[in-house]
Amino acid sequence: MTRRFFLKLVLPPATAALAGCQGGFSILGYQLGASALYDPNIKSIYVPVFNNRAFQTTPYRGMEVDITRALIREIGQKTPFTVVSDCARADTELRGVVMYIAKNILNRNQQNLTREEEIVITVDVLWRDLRTGKNLTAPPKGFNPNALAGLPNLPAPEPIPFDPSLPLPPNIVPEEVWLPMRIVSTGRVLPELGESVTTGEQKAINLLATQIISMMEKPWSVRR
Repeated sequence: MTRRFFLKLVLPPATAALAGCQGGFSILGYQLGASALYDPNIKSIYVPVFNNRAFQTTPYRGMEVDITRALIREIGQKTPFTVVSDCARADTELRGVVMYIAKNILNRNQQNLTREEEIVITVDVLWRDLRTGKNLTAPPKGFNPNALAGLPNLPAPEPIPFDPSLPLPPNIVPEEVWLPMRIVSTGRVLPELGESVTTGEQKAINLLATQIISMMEKPWSVRR
């Protein structure tokens, strides 16, 4: 067997396997690859630049652009979705708002200098289907919005006595709760190792993009 014949025999299956790992394939009824984790009905996604409502000082100006860039990179590398620049040609839209940016000092050395600190970024994300208007980041069933707002839970109303002479009430479709998903990301900084605030900021941004990608996966109950 010559080397050229061996390469012709081995390279095509290996190339097909590598291409299948990115798009997804099935073995004995089990799906493998990135397509097994995400909804196959969604092909494209529109990601506008995040809005920044946090207090912006000099190190954190323009952080919304860095977060959007990191998120688009993660979508292209780890999901089968295609990021498009035109909202009219996209199946879904992913919007985000930077709500809070903080720097917490975790430890100090004997000279009262910072030994360990962290950068905390809080972002509200809303992912919706532009074809049907469905909120893809809707809270789970049984979610109480008052619990998120810190309001006390009201007692259940007393049942109304049944009166057969009254007409039946109409079928009322419950309104969808349009609450964004809040994601908190942290990046640790060790100044004694040469790390700076920019290092922790980039760690927090990369972790935030990974968390948003994980949020976009299908529920376990529909992965088949």
